[in-house]
Amino acid sequence: MQTQADLALASPPRALAPPPGLCVLVVEDDDADTYLIGRALEDNPAVETMFHARDGIEALAMMDRGEVAPDLALIDLHMPRMDGFGLLFALAGRSGADFPKVVLTSSSSPSDAIRSRLRSATRVVTKPDTITEMYAVLKTTIEAVCQRSGAPVTKPRAGRTPDYLFVGPPAPGLRRLP
Repeated sequence: MQTQADLALASPPRALAPPPGLCVLVVEDDDADTYLIGRALEDNPAVETMFHARDGIEALAMMDRGEVAPDLALIDLHMPRMDGFGLLFALAGRSGADFPKVVLTSSSSPSDAIRSRLRSATRVVTKPDTITEMYAVLKTTIEAVCQRSGAPVTKPRAGRTPDYLFVGPPAPGLRRLP
């Protein structure tokens, strides 16, 4: 009879997935993109609920009314009324908005990516065209930006590389500074 320790040693190591129960706010004005994102999030076991806002003004209003307290926001850049840049800027100055903000955009402009990162985006991802690609992109993104404990990633200390940017264990001979 095998014990749990024997089974743990026999099975190959697996990356820990984010825990279930994430609340995701999708800020997107295009119905087709919203559908693809929603389908991909539906199939992700880490996501419990999804809320949708058509632009930055609606997203801020939903948060102000207490309708949503997201663990993660997926934000399009080019929207009417308040675009993604304006929303990122507004969220950067708010208390309680310390959740990861991922820009999910069709823009491939490096300047859009730089502007997004300067306005507190955790990650900038180009929107894929198919549901299969969208699922893979969102799964990877959620695993990268959400800590294994389920809490959102906080801002790293200055001069320190955030842990979510490391892939795999440290290489031999290299060490991460505390």
